Amino acid sequence: MIKLIISDMDGSLLHTDKTMPKGFFELIQKLKQQGILFAAGSGRQLASLQNSFQPVQKDMYFIAENGCITIDGSTQNVLDVHCLDKGYVKKFIEICRNIPDTYVVVCGRKSAYYEFKNEKILLQHVTPYYFHHQQVEDITKVEDDILKLAVLNLQGTASHVYPNFETYLNNFNISVSAFEWMDIMAKDIHKGLGVQTLCKYLGIQKHEVMIFGDFMNDYEMLQEAYFSFAMKNALPEIKEICNFETTFTNDEDGVKYEIEYWLSNNQEKLREYMENNEAFF
Repeated sequence: MIKLIISDMDGSLLHTDKTMPKGFFELIQKLKQQGILFAAGSGRQLASLQNSFQPVQKDMYFIAENGCITIDGSTQNVLDVHCLDKGYVKKFIEICRNIPDTYVVVCGRKSAYYEFKNEKILLQHVTPYYFHHQQVEDITKVEDDILKLAVLNLQGTASHVYPNFETYLNNFNISVSAFEWMDIMAKDIHKGLGVQTLCKYLGIQKHEVMIFGDFMNDYEMLQEAYFSFAMKNALPEIKEICNFETTFTNDEDGVKYEIEYWLSNNQEKLREYMENNEAFF
């Protein structure tokens, strides 16, 4: 029944302190033995995700930078990649420079780049998400393929940053990915596209996918699975579009619990559910 499980990271799989649920790497390997694949779908940098899953990275798949790049962990083959136009990158950086208390991270294929020298901001808000990162004098002159721009404002990007980009919404995907973060990507690029790419590559159908998420950058991704789970701690808008809700929050190992409950022993519960809710599917 279920052949692929995808989970968001921050606010879903990871605890608030960014730690992984105990025993989750072993669970990934156990699922693989049962023919069930696992993928991380995140706004995080690819290198950061690979580092987080280092013991099992060759046993899984990655949808990184909110769908800008999707890879097969076992072969390192890039299945899909999308970059921003550098002319607009410069324009967007200039807009952000005029917004008080706002920091920009340029997310390239090789590294993440930033201008600011605030050590506290770096350690608390950049290092956890970007394994490869470097400070440069001028981020408008970065020589790298740019996947996305990540904009940080600790007062809240929805109120302080997003309104400055409303005129660009028709031509770019601009997503509030956390209270303090907003991502700018090429048009129609989101985690859902990564799921579509992965399912096509693996030959997996929508009813064979289980996905977990909590925030607005998970919105499109969650609609690519019949077994869509909003975290107990998810935004109301996310709960509205999901068919299920986790019993526990991210800090209570909500993703791990649901996987073990539904899938670890057998999938008869899922078959029963689909038979009893045929109209739902």
